[in-house]
Amino acid sequence: MLSDDQVINVFKALADQNRLHVFELLLCSDRTNSELMEETGLRQNLLSHHLNILNEAGLIQMNQSVGDARRHYYSANLNMVNAFGGWWKQLMPPKDAQLPALKQPRRVLFLCLRNLSRSLIAETLARHFAANALIVMSAGLEACDDPLPPLMLQVLGENHVPAGGLTIKTVDQLDAAQHYDYLVTVCDIVHENSIPKTLSYTEYVHWSLRDPIEDTNHPDEQLQLMRELYDDVYQRLALMVKRLAAEEARAAEK
Repeated sequence: MLSDDQVINVFKALADQNRLHVFELLLCSDRTNSELMEETGLRQNLLSHHLNILNEAGLIQMNQSVGDARRHYYSANLNMVNAFGGWWKQLMPPKDAQLPALKQPRRVLFLCLRNLSRSLIAETLARHFAANALIVMSAGLEACDDPLPPLMLQVLGENHVPAGGLTIKTVDQLDAAQHYDYLVTVCDIVHENSIPKTLSYTEYVHWSLRDPIEDTNHPDEQLQLMRELYDDVYQRLALMVKRLAAEEARAAEK
């Protein structure tokens, strides 16, 4: 449970229109400093001021890009979002077995450099928890001869999420005529350099996720990072689907 000081800091951090806007942007997609400047119109010094306040309140976090060490991504700290929700409701709700259904399911492509841990786990969790909300596919830009990551399969098994029918694919193996409602990159390198112009999509989202296998060579650390990746992807999926369900509900009321 959050302390009184933490709750006060969250309220103070969000009690500004610019900071609330920045935070809502980061809830949807991870962004760099320059991307936030472009979307908000804020000057560098003012944006830095707002980011510092959000960071001190624990609402956002910053990660160094694995593609370009000079670049950093800001993202919403979903652990703090959940903790604040727990304070608000006085108890943490259990993890959803299934995410809300959508009247108009959205078609989503999860894209990575190689179709391994990050994009595969996103596809699998979406198929399992959001089958009535998302029509999903994952792919990589580069061909990969590796088998399905054993640690990913282990973590899926721990959470009783089936991985049957899961295959490693490249973009070239997808239906070239398919249009996606959302293109979600889960790899910094793809986001920064290599999104194919042949892909057709309406909304673009970036999740700056780390690859547990590439981050460390220690098996125990890889397993822990894979478990953290599972939780992170689930929370991001839950946030996406619940926002879409809320939008549908508001539209139906009009």
